[in-house]
Amino acid sequence: MQKIALRMLWADTGKSLAMVLGIAFSTLLMAQQAAIFFCLMNNTASHITAAQDVDVWVSDPRSDYFDDPGSLPQGLLNSVRSVEGVEYAVPFIRGQVTVDSPNFVEQAILIGIDPITKLGAPQKMIEGSLDALKASNVFAVDKRGYSDIWPNEDIVLGRFLEVNNHRLKLVAVVDPPSPFISMPLIYTGFTTAYGVTGNQRPSFILVRITDGQNAVGLSAAIAERTGYVAQPSDDFAKSTVAYYMKNTGIPINFFITIVLGFVVGLAVVAQTFYLFITENIKNLGVMKAMGATGWQLTQMTLLQCALVAGIGFSIGIAGAAWFFETVPNSVTAFKGFYLPWEVYLNTAIAILGISLFAGLISIQRAIRYAPAEVLR
Repeated sequence: MQKIALRMLWADTGKSLAMVLGIAFSTLLMAQQAAIFFCLMNNTASHITAAQDVDVWVSDPRSDYFDDPGSLPQGLLNSVRSVEGVEYAVPFIRGQVTVDSPNFVEQAILIGIDPITKLGAPQKMIEGSLDALKASNVFAVDKRGYSDIWPNEDIVLGRFLEVNNHRLKLVAVVDPPSPFISMPLIYTGFTTAYGVTGNQRPSFILVRITDGQNAVGLSAAIAERTGYVAQPSDDFAKSTVAYYMKNTGIPINFFITIVLGFVVGLAVVAQTFYLFITENIKNLGVMKAMGATGWQLTQMTLLQCALVAGIGFSIGIAGAAWFFETVPNSVTAFKGFYLPWEVYLNTAIAILGISLFAGLISIQRAIRYAPAEVLR
């Protein structure tokens, strides 16, 4: 029966190809959009997740997420340091500034770090060293920001850049994970950051805990002692992602696109397979007259659907994988984007569900078809 099912399927090349291409397009659309959404949401908390040396983030209660920095009092730093279990704590500044160069006048993100401990600093270096941030009026910039400020130019340290009317010297180029907000990232020591922004209050306080301490318990102790919000890094990253999920239109837009991919795949496969069954209704009727049961006909149909789904899914997921292997290397907006295994799995389940559902709906007519109709 299985051989007959495969012969019937490939005998009509046009309809078989239409079903395969419909599944492939649906797979490509769903996998690509789901992966872009997944990576985009991860980028909202990329600075938090990349700062693996930070155990606890202390923030203003009015600050809901990383890109909405608060303003903490200077004296809070000593209060945090006094909590038992804190190995050390340092200020962290995150603000928006204006950079001015011969080719570029635009907004940028200023990040002030402690140049001694380097808590919260990017780990990957392109040129120079973050140790140079111990000096005043110097800065490091991310690789993409360098390309924006000095387009089509080789990396040269020692350049000067005007940041909020302060002249700073370039001492390093870093390669941090891609942020959600596509602005140049300017890194300075926190003393320089205070002078550039004109604000003497840190945005966050970063905490490193002593060995054997629990980040959750210590966060609660810091919050109780200071009255400010303290969260382990993982929780702070989740709250940042949750904010963008809840308060922006990004999830809705991507969800609509993913649903459209599902609907397109279902519509194309269901319609094509229904026509395929309709054209072969007499052959199926003959098989029933020869003793084939409804379950055997259903098994034949499920085999055909599984084969179409497997081929179409393979083509579509290959296209999505090619996109994420090539485009992020040439388009900076997609830097760090990839195809997660969760997208592979969920897309495969959706495609298999589409195909089997379409097949089960279509075969009902053949099951109800009376063998006597063939003789008439």
